[in-house]
Amino acid sequence: MELDFCSSADLEGICSVEEQSSASPWPRKVIESDLSGDSPYLYLCARAGGIILGFGAVLRKGKTAGLANLAVLPEFRRRGVGSQLLAGLAEIAESLGCSRMSLYVRQSNTGAADLYRLFGFSVLGRHKGYYAGGEDALLMEAPLPLRLPGDRGEGPSEQG
Repeated sequence: MELDFCSSADLEGICSVEEQSSASPWPRKVIESDLSGDSPYLYLCARAGGIILGFGAVLRKGKTAGLANLAVLPEFRRRGVGSQLLAGLAEIAESLGCSRMSLYVRQSNTGAADLYRLFGFSVLGRHKGYYAGGEDALLMEAPLPLRLPGDRGEGPSEQG
């Protein structure tokens, strides 16, 4: 698997991932506009064999990077794709001068929230009715650089 910046040539693959990953996918026109280069969002793609397995989008807001989207094809979840994308987006955010990363996650999306916790994110609050359909969102934030899973800041990992 390789990570690289997305371009307008990746529109179909990104939209496919988004449609398969979200109950309320981002509109195609929004993604197309973002990829045109006239947007403050940066997209990173995870690819294997020419197929987009997942993507993430980040937006710099002062010293905080907002993780706007992270999506992985259902058949490639729990295989490290999301972790690689998150780590890559965090590195990009750091290179842009950000010291924190924040995100919103559906309250019901416990798998994603657990992934974010592994990287050092903690819940700052809850936004009632944030998502279409009225579902609440958890606001999560972590300092950059992100803590890598297994790194407890105590020297070598006990998992190794």
